[in-house]
Amino acid sequence: MELFLTALVTLTVIIDPLGTAAIYAALTNGTPHDEAEAIAKKACLVGGGVLLFFGLMGTSVLSLLGISLEAFRIAGGLLLFVIAFRMLMGAHDQQTIQKDGSVYSDRGDIAVFPLAIPLLSGPGCITAIILLINKSHAWFDQLQVYVAMVIAVLISYASMKAVQRLKKVLGNGGIQIMARLMGILLAALAIQFIADGVRGIIH
Repeated sequence: MELFLTALVTLTVIIDPLGTAAIYAALTNGTPHDEAEAIAKKACLVGGGVLLFFGLMGTSVLSLLGISLEAFRIAGGLLLFVIAFRMLMGAHDQQTIQKDGSVYSDRGDIAVFPLAIPLLSGPGCITAIILLINKSHAWFDQLQVYVAMVIAVLISYASMKAVQRLKKVLGNGGIQIMARLMGILLAALAIQFIADGVRGIIH
C-alpha cells in the first residue's frame, strides 16, 4: 500500500491534472463539446498507453537506442516550449484556426501532442514510471504502480471534463486570457525540463 500511495502521489503531481486541464481548455477553445470530449478521451488513452509501454519496455528501449533520460527531458522541453510560444501568440485561438487551416487541420492532433505527449506522459512521468517499476521486484508491487498510473490518468480525464463547465462560465474571452497565462506557465515548465536535462548531462 505504501508503494501504491507513493506512485499515485508522484505521478499525479508530475502530471498536474489541473494544469493540464487548463491547457486543454485553452487548446479546445471554440471546439464543439462532443469533439472536445473525444479529444480528452483520446489524450488519456494515448498518454496511459505511452506510460504503460515505458513501464514495460522503457529501460530496454532507451538503452537500445542509446538515449539517456536527460536527453529525453531536453527534447520534451523543446517541444513544450514550441506549444507555449504558439499559445502566447494566439495560434490556438479559434479565429486563428479558422483563418489558417494549417495550424491544426485535424483538431484531434492536439489529443496526441501536446496533451498526451508530453503533458500526460512527458519525460518526468516516464522517468518516474521507469524508476518505480525498477524498484518493484515482485509482480504485485508492479501491479500497484500500474493501478496508480491508471488512477492518475483518470483524475486528469475528470479534470478535463470538469473544465468544460468552466469554459461556459468564462466564455471565449476568459479562455483566451487563460490560454496566455497557461502559455507563460507552460514555457516555464519547458525551460525547467531543459534545465533538468542539461544539469543531468553535466553532472
